[in-house]
Amino acid sequence: MAVSRSLALVVALVAGLVTTGGTAAQAAVTSPASSFTAVQPTRFLDTVRGVGVPVGPVGAKTTVTGSAASLAPVNSTAVVVNLWVEGPTADSAVTAFTHGQARPALPSLRVQAGKRRSNQVTVQVGADRTVDFYNEAGSVHLIASIVGYYTTDAGSRYTPVSPSRLLIDWLGNGTTTKLSLVDEVPATATAVTFALTLTNPSAATYATVFPHNTPRPTMANVAAYPGGQGTNLVTVKIGADRSIDFYNLAGQVESYADLVGFYATDYGAYFTPVAPERVLDSRSGLGTWDGAPRKIGANSDISYRLQPSIPSNALAVALNVTGYSATATTAITAWDRPSTSQPDPGLSLTPGQTVSVAAAPVVSQVGPAVSASYDTDRAVYVHNRAGTVDVTADLYGYFTLPLADCFNQCVSTWSSYSWQQGTGYIGTPKTMAGLSDVVAIADSISHGYALRIDGTVRAWGHNWTGELGNGWFSGASPAPVPVVGLTSVTAVAAGDNEGFARRSDGTVWRWGQNVDAPVQVAGLTGVTAIAAARDTAYALKSDGTVWAWGSNTRGELGNGSTAASSATPVRVAGLSGVQSISSGDGYSAYAVKTDGTVWAWGDNTHNELGNGVTCTTSSCVSRTPVAVSGLTGVTAVTGNWSGAYALRADGTVVAWGANDRGRLGNGVSCESTDTSPNCTSAVPVAVRDLTGVKALGIFGGGGYAVKSDGTVWGWGDNYELELGQGVTAYPWWATVPVRVPGLGRVKAVASGLALGE
Repeated sequence: MAVSRSLALVVALVAGLVTTGGTAAQAAVTSPASSFTAVQPTRFLDTVRGVGVPVGPVGAKTTVTGSAASLAPVNSTAVVVNLWVEGPTADSAVTAFTHGQARPALPSLRVQAGKRRSNQVTVQVGADRTVDFYNEAGSVHLIASIVGYYTTDAGSRYTPVSPSRLLIDWLGNGTTTKLSLVDEVPATATAVTFALTLTNPSAATYATVFPHNTPRPTMANVAAYPGGQGTNLVTVKIGADRSIDFYNLAGQVESYADLVGFYATDYGAYFTPVAPERVLDSRSGLGTWDGAPRKIGANSDISYRLQPSIPSNALAVALNVTGYSATATTAITAWDRPSTSQPDPGLSLTPGQTVSVAAAPVVSQVGPAVSASYDTDRAVYVHNRAGTVDVTADLYGYFTLPLADCFNQCVSTWSSYSWQQGTGYIGTPKTMAGLSDVVAIADSISHGYALRIDGTVRAWGHNWTGELGNGWFSGASPAPVPVVGLTSVTAVAAGDNEGFARRSDGTVWRWGQNVDAPVQVAGLTGVTAIAAARDTAYALKSDGTVWAWGSNTRGELGNGSTAASSATPVRVAGLSGVQSISSGDGYSAYAVKTDGTVWAWGDNTHNELGNGVTCTTSSCVSRTPVAVSGLTGVTAVTGNWSGAYALRADGTVVAWGANDRGRLGNGVSCESTDTSPNCTSAVPVAVRDLTGVKALGIFGGGGYAVKSDGTVWGWGDNYELELGQGVTAYPWWATVPVRVPGLGRVKAVASGLALGE
């Protein structure tokens, strides 16, 4: 007989969700999007001690009911429960479901005879806040403890993050270990969700997780036995000092805790439960790209499409992933590969074993289908370590940002850059949720910033080195978060791993590069404008001089120095009378003088200096500014990693640098591997068919222009949908500008971002 058991673990999100049940013929319970409140773990059903029900085990095919009415408010929509099974006399399946509803066919917890098991489940509730618990076979003791509830009242919202290891430690016999989360979650966080694994226990044991400096609750989260391991999903309220405690009952046990998300009071996504639905089954072909059954082979992964309709503003989905028919001892990982590296495995299997894991990967692929290269159906990637295995996944709910409610100064997003807000590679522009009253935008390939009319800044995307400026590191936030402590901001800029802001008093502030909140850049005052390259930043002072700090590996500082970097601002040599500065995602920088000439310095590998000098061994950098050839009457300039664009006073645009895949926009076709003269230009050439341009923008493989009528036009590489055309087809580039559809009244544009008036 195959062993069957359940585990709770996460790929990137939250508790497994159960939403229906019972045998009464009643209308299904429906719930609005809700916020979360974490509570001190408290038992409301215990058949061992007679809490909520009489003492005695639950028999086969028997249902018992527990009431959480005293622990959750009247307007609760769901409760988050730690479900624990003691002393099962047979292999069985336990299902938690809404009281008064038909019992679903999808169990919450699979158990093995004689073994304690646990799983965290989220159960939709009606007005009575009661939950039914059904046991399929043998007899079991059930313990249910509430750890939090969802409600229509104000509460905390969820932010999924790329899984990060919080704890690797040996827990001692009867000891309690404190874990600080100060660097992992913001100051506004109220609870965290993580996967807890116990392995190599020296004795049968269990672990309990609870807020630091509070009484240890009479419940346990994970059980483990010698020769095996135990895993469960844990959502826990955090202590006032952003810490939690781990208690181990017996022996020595190695523990791993992987953070997958947190709840905060000031931003994040709301949760909406749905009726359980099978969305992936490799045995039948459900979710495979060709509809054919397909096992996952050894050391390989398969992308599966999730079948149901998921709102386009969904940041994450709650899934229960189950492995079957393993031919070898293995581990399975499910995650959203486009925006995160593969996390640690979340599900372990031995031959003949069936195991379920509560999982919720970030939804990074949503929106209309676009092409074979970037199909935006909702997808999850599943990796198998050894042998072959089948998988299924069941959908239980989704997390969404509030629907966009923006009528003026809104931000739209599209292309591969849109994954930063959980929207995936979307083919045509859509309004970003969570942003309004925006007056300026800045973006890199991994994160973005929005300056609001009130002088505050919002950030989204990667946060591995503190790029969000929100007071924590690691992971990412697809929801816009406040950059803490910044007011009276007048300009923002984005480097590869940093953010910058100019305040109205002329000071400059930075964050990122292992600084999780803004700090002032020393020695800079009287600044009127800022810009950022890959690892270098620039400031224009009111006296018309330009100052730089950061990396200098390609001459980015512009002061003639060969030093690798400068931590303090240094003056760019020979520049005065400058009216604007710019850079891009490369190693070059640009300045426009009041006489309309353009000056460039830094990398010239792709002729991005535009001074007529073709790159050779001795001319691939310029450590001091050089004039861009033949340019006058310029009002603005911007650059990317391989070239630059300049806007002239007459509303026309010129370009120089690399021309692979149409980057120059001059109508000349050039493959990326072509070495013909058409593939580069060391002097400016006209971008075709553009007049009446008022603003410029760039992306990694080309440029954008905003016309005076508010429309946006783009040219260059469209492989990642940067041109907003909704499709990619070979050749997937445009050698002349094409209109980005669906955009009007735009005043500024950046990599896959447009700011409306």
